[in-house]
Amino acid sequence: MVVIRKEETTDRASVLQLLHDAFGRWDESDLVKQLYLDEDVIFGLVAEEEGKIIGHILFSLVEISTDQLFLEAAALAPLAVHPQRQKEGIGTKLINEGLLICRNKEELTGMIVLGNPDYYQRFGFSSELGAHLDAPFKNESFMALEFRSGILPKNAKVKYAAAFGL
Repeated sequence: MVVIRKEETTDRASVLQLLHDAFGRWDESDLVKQLYLDEDVIFGLVAEEEGKIIGHILFSLVEISTDQLFLEAAALAPLAVHPQRQKEGIGTKLINEGLLICRNKEELTGMIVLGNPDYYQRFGFSSELGAHLDAPFKNESFMALEFRSGILPKNAKVKYAAAFGL
C-alpha cells in the first residue's frame, strides 16, 4: 500500500536518487539540494511503499508582488514518480495531499507550476491565470492556482527562489 507522508531528512538520499531515475539526469536533484540549502523549501512529500520511496513532490516559496502588494505562494517543482510506477495515480496522490497542506497554510495565497496543462488543469491550475502574471515563463505550461478567487493581482511579478536560476 502506498503511503503519502512528509519528507524527512533521512529520506534525502533516496529522494535525490529517485529524481535522477525519474528525469534521467541530475538537474532536478541539484535543484532540490539547493532549495534545501537556501532554506526556500516549504515542505516535501514522499510516496512510500514497503519502506521504499517511489514518489516525491516539493513545494518551495515564491514571491508574487506589485508596487503595493507582497504575497507568498508555493511553487510545485519537482514532481517525480519512479519510472516503473508511473501511471498508477501516485503523482495525483502527492499533488492532492500537497494542495491540502498548502491551502491550510494561511501565509500562502496560491500555487504556480510549470508542466503539462492536460495534467495539471484537473487540479485547478490555469494557464489563463498564469498568463496574467509577470513570470519568467510565458506559455501555456506556466499555470497558477489561487487559494482564494481573485487574490493574485494581474501583472504581479513572480520571483522564484534563487535555486531556479531565473
